[in-house]
Amino acid sequence: MIIISISYSIHQMIKNELDKKRRKALDELEDKKAALYMCFPRLDEIEDEIIRAGFRYNKAILMGTVNAENAAEELSRVIGELKRERAQILSANGYPEDYLMPVYECSKCSDTGIISSPGGERDTLCICYKQLLLDYLYNNSNLCISGNDGFVSFNTELYPDIVDEKRYGIKTSPRRQILGILESCKKFTANFTDPETRNLLFCGPTGTGKTFMAGCIAMELMKAGHTVLYFSAPALFNTIYEYRYNSGNNEDWDPGAYKNILETELLIIDDLGTEAPTATRYAELLTILDSRISSDVRSPRKTIISTNIDLRSLFEYYDERIVSRITGSFDIYPFAGNDIRNILR
Repeated sequence: MIIISISYSIHQMIKNELDKKRRKALDELEDKKAALYMCFPRLDEIEDEIIRAGFRYNKAILMGTVNAENAAEELSRVIGELKRERAQILSANGYPEDYLMPVYECSKCSDTGIISSPGGERDTLCICYKQLLLDYLYNNSNLCISGNDGFVSFNTELYPDIVDEKRYGIKTSPRRQILGILESCKKFTANFTDPETRNLLFCGPTGTGKTFMAGCIAMELMKAGHTVLYFSAPALFNTIYEYRYNSGNNEDWDPGAYKNILETELLIIDDLGTEAPTATRYAELLTILDSRISSDVRSPRKTIISTNIDLRSLFEYYDERIVSRITGSFDIYPFAGNDIRNILR
């Protein structure tokens, strides 16, 4: 039995895509048959005889006129002879023996998305289904993380292995610090669906890997079938503004983008603090955080926030209610090190 942890609508979209692939393969097969049967009518006769043999023996079994086991053996013998004759005709005329078989894009599952097992008890999702799912989730995530394949892509060697509290603002080396953060992020993804798993706040200077780490988490979760949505802080507040402005003034406006902010399983808010500070925006952020925190009890609604503002400044920048939500519901991880973008140039 297969348990699908994604929403039904996403599963249905993938199923529809696979159905299109199967229909395409079967339509192409019918075109090949039509052309070939005109040249070799006996092939058409063989297909018809195979179908009629199946009907004939199944009817005899249902009517009780033959023993089921004997009928099955006889049917297998008849069909086997017809298939051998068909293979001989194809081979004699320069065609491969499997020419009249459908050619599916995925030979493992025949474009069904499922690797079947006897009785269906151990059916598993095919790799092609998982790839379609990953492609869909990535394309709808707003992420642009080329070259990021998850935690395996995170290079801790880019962080200096020296202790310099005055320079880096931490009592340990940046490498030791990031190794601890990486381990915590792996635990976050492993326990993502647990309501006790807290949200994450990444803070630290520009270029220390906060956004890339969030992208690694996103990739790992998308591979597991979870929905992810990325916004820079200014883009997030613009989406909220459009929702507030249009929801009461434009009946044709689609509120889907705002609903996705509330309902996506992982929301990434990048560069918090780069937006223009207003009391209204503080209230909007508070509404989103409260909604997601309360919904996380029923199904995953985790949030990752990254900011270049240090903790002390962050708590001065935002009002007390937002600081209270962050300290109460987020694990805080300070990133430190040199600007990785300069190192990689």
